[in-house]
Amino acid sequence: MTLIILACFFIFLYILYYISRDDFVIVRKDVAMEKIFNLAFLASLVALFFSRIFFVLIHPDPKLLNPLGFLALPYFPGLSLMGGIASAGIFIFLYASNKKLPVGKIMDLFTLSLLGVMPIGYAINFLVHFGKVSLFNNIFLTISFLLVLIFAKIVYPFSNRGEIKDGSLSLIYTSVVSFLYFLTKLFLNIKDFSFLNVENILVLVVLFSSLILLVNLEIMDKFLLKK
Repeated sequence: MTLIILACFFIFLYILYYISRDDFVIVRKDVAMEKIFNLAFLASLVALFFSRIFFVLIHPDPKLLNPLGFLALPYFPGLSLMGGIASAGIFIFLYASNKKLPVGKIMDLFTLSLLGVMPIGYAINFLVHFGKVSLFNNIFLTISFLLVLIFAKIVYPFSNRGEIKDGSLSLIYTSVVSFLYFLTKLFLNIKDFSFLNVENILVLVVLFSSLILLVNLEIMDKFLLKK
């Protein structure tokens, strides 16, 4: 699992560099690639730490509650996808705001990089385990590939032409992923499904927070401008 995470991280960095180096907003704001890479490393550490914490909260195994077990990721694997996405998103927003970076554009660039690396990560995991992975992994492998196509053909062109604001792409992606994640968990565990589960609560919080922020960014701002 550790090797898969490292491989995905380097692919993530390459995609981030590739799409950031010639981005109009990044060039116009004179944002050095060093700053973006520093943020990428810090955000990845935050995401890894909190995704581990949320996994432990969801699966309170005594071995994982031990500090050594918590840190021994190769021996006791387990990370929360939504915990990582939520914590990284909050950290990137706070860091970029504090450093006077273009927050919306930075969020979109990181989201596009994650969008590109997610299907690769699930595919590598599938190949490493010779296809002996969970049904959830197989479903999200398919979903992540479909999301790449949908965002590349539909959402990204809108963002690139300025028809949606910087940051909206990130919020759309977070909303869609959290919604599909929730539905997948629901149908795979429909008999024992509980809304009070820590993971389900987290997913719903991420989903509704993203939708509210998206509506505020795209609709409320335009409504106020018309007035």
